[in-house]
Amino acid sequence: MSGKDFLKQMLTSFFVVVTLVTIAIGVLGNIYRPGQQFGYEAFFAPVIYGFLSMIPVAVMYSKKELTVKQLYMRKVLQLVSIELILYFVAYGIDNIKAAPKGQTIALGISIVIVYVVEDVISGIINTNDAKKLTKMLHQYQK
Repeated sequence: MSGKDFLKQMLTSFFVVVTLVTIAIGVLGNIYRPGQQFGYEAFFAPVIYGFLSMIPVAVMYSKKELTVKQLYMRKVLQLVSIELILYFVAYGIDNIKAAPKGQTIALGISIVIVYVVEDVISGIINTNDAKKLTKMLHQYQK
């Protein structure tokens, strides 16, 4: 994969992640803190979480084709990295043990859900791109 294609894929993933994080924050906020209100600075939280989630995406970059085993190992490493980064951002290094267990578990589950949904959406986008390229190649061969 070229650097340009990887950057395009990262940007697409970023916007999907930001959207999904916004939904997750809304759902978890309604469950755990239904009466809490925020100022305008709260709009930056999904963008910050989305940006931080893109840092481990660099693990997936490879100029050569990955084997299935390498791909899955990198995906697991990526998910674990995202979980750790977002836990530290959400609770701080000192407060992770003091965080309410229900919220901590809900955060972990929501991170996994966002990761899986983003991966499915990216897969759909990549499949559609591949179909378009295949169609263009068939037309070019004729």
